Amino acid sequence: MDWGSVGLGAFLGIALTVGLLALAVYPLVRRSFLLWAAFRALCFAIMSIALFPIALPGSVPAGDFRVDIGEIALSLAIGSTGPFLGAYIENQPRFARVRYWLGTLFIVGVVGAIATALAPLWSGFDLVHDLLLLAMIFGMTAGLTIAVRSGSRFAQYQAVGYAPLIILGLLVLSYELSTGAPVPYWPVAALLAVLVDFIVTSGGVINGYITVKRERDAAWADVSEARIAVATDPLTDIANRRGLALRFRDPAFGRPTALAVIDCDNFKRINDMFGHDTGDEVLIAVAEGLKQENVFPARQGGEEFVVLIYGEDYQRMAETVRRQITLSVLEKVPEVPFPVTASAGLTEVRPNDTLDSAVKRGDEALYAAKDAGRDVLLTWQDGQHRQPRILRGV
Repeated sequence: MDWGSVGLGAFLGIALTVGLLALAVYPLVRRSFLLWAAFRALCFAIMSIALFPIALPGSVPAGDFRVDIGEIALSLAIGSTGPFLGAYIENQPRFARVRYWLGTLFIVGVVGAIATALAPLWSGFDLVHDLLLLAMIFGMTAGLTIAVRSGSRFAQYQAVGYAPLIILGLLVLSYELSTGAPVPYWPVAALLAVLVDFIVTSGGVINGYITVKRERDAAWADVSEARIAVATDPLTDIANRRGLALRFRDPAFGRPTALAVIDCDNFKRINDMFGHDTGDEVLIAVAEGLKQENVFPARQGGEEFVVLIYGEDYQRMAETVRRQITLSVLEKVPEVPFPVTASAGLTEVRPNDTLDSAVKRGDEALYAAKDAGRDVLLTWQDGQHRQPRILRGV
């Protein structure tokens, strides 16, 4: 068995997995470090094929050209590590400068790749390539050190993965620059170091995805809480006028069958006799009484409430809700010695109704109920207010 081929195949499989993982996660979080991670994986894969000491098919170029391809890929891989890390570490003001300088390392990598491509024209370009590689390694080490000392958790994570590759790069380049000869089998050692890098980077990709997802979930939760707060009456914890409007046109719940406008009778008497704190307790109790099945309550303002009713037996449901107000206040605010009653105006919601048009008819029926002596439900129908026959004797 050719263990070299097996090792190279395993490395390429891991590189492919890391690259595809980064590309698969990118549409979900849209962070540029994922694209850089995929690009690095591709460059290291090309480098391994070109520089790993095994025989390749005859169709693959050999000799110095193959080595040049490997060196170009290596230069681009190390250069792309800078913007990968720059985009990966926390996007906070204290990391802004190091993120910028890490991003510029790719330019150095591109220049190093060009130097390798021009080496056949002048042998001095090989030295330029090695010096640029050394500069990128020092730049990466400095960027990591600054980010870690500044408290970047992501930089600490990646420092573990980059350490073998940085150490190997410094040793190999120092040897080559001092002796002028290549280190035997350094590509094998490089693949092992890159393998550690890939393992840590793949974990970083997953960790980055989880972090971004957590941040987005938290942001959505904040938005949802803000929307709820804007649509909720702070005293009674039921919907306000905005929340009522949102519910009225929400297709998820369907169109309400009817709407009732409800007003507590003689509420000013409660405030005058017992104070506004007790009045607030009464309003809270009223809201609790309105919370019935197939009924969506909202506070219109002051002691006036609006309920959306779902169901065919909406007249009986409206009367039940109205009467429940008295029972709820009696139970929750016993210091009020007299029954707290409510008048209500009910209207069926028509297919072409807006919330305002339905509330307007409900208000007209409510005024008629007040004129009729209060503590009664009247229904708006064809321009006339009448006590529903279905409620007689209830």
